[in-house]
Amino acid sequence: MINSYTRFAASTLVLQVLTIAISGAFVLKHFPPIHVMNGVIAIIIAALLLKAKWKWTPVFGILYGLLFSILTVPSFVITMFRPIDPAYNAMREASNPFFGISFLTALLVLTVLISSVAGLLVNLGKITEGPSWFPKLKAAIYGAAAMALLTSIYLQLHWVTGINATTVEQLPTLVMKSDSMEPPAMEITEGEPIVLRIINESDNACHILSFPELDASVHMERDRTGLLVIDPEPGTYTYQCKAHHDYVNENIKGVLTVNPK
Repeated sequence: MINSYTRFAASTLVLQVLTIAISGAFVLKHFPPIHVMNGVIAIIIAALLLKAKWKWTPVFGILYGLLFSILTVPSFVITMFRPIDPAYNAMREASNPFFGISFLTALLVLTVLISSVAGLLVNLGKITEGPSWFPKLKAAIYGAAAMALLTSIYLQLHWVTGINATTVEQLPTLVMKSDSMEPPAMEITEGEPIVLRIINESDNACHILSFPELDASVHMERDRTGLLVIDPEPGTYTYQCKAHHDYVNENIKGVLTVNPK
């Protein structure tokens, strides 16, 4: 028993797969295991909703909606007001493409949940199918999905730092290579706080460069530049790749020496 609500849930799942593909290719520039799992499950459930005629089939969409609502919606809401991880606070950065993708994912999983519940209720004879406002709701969801994807891709291509490019180029620079750190050692003199420019040229196996002894770190995806301000006392400090979502390269590391005046 396939009704309009069930078909809508299936089409929303396809949109979810498209969102995962676009965010992995253009925004994240990699595909974390949780996103791959999300996409595979979404495709399987979409096929079931479109092909299986059992009246309880919408339960699969409900289970998907519940699972991924728990995984995505609370984290999206929380990061709008405070950081979950001090080293990864991308949601609160200006002009960040993660916002559109995260909002869209939260919207889609909730839509799958609600439409699957409605589809099950229709199959059980609890509600009627096809209210007049339903086509407008579908159009709004599709429109929101298109706008979120286009906005996220645009922001990815036009990431704004709000800092003059020439100024940034003159800063002390650390470059994360595919399997090393450049330079592997750096020396500075104590005094004023220092701003470091950090460039991620790795194969995206490392997203966060950390100074563990200084409790300082900065998050960047591949081909992106980050800034970090430190004000260390004289001594020796390490800078290294910090594990994030199982992405880490232990060869990306170096030593910072702070000399006294």
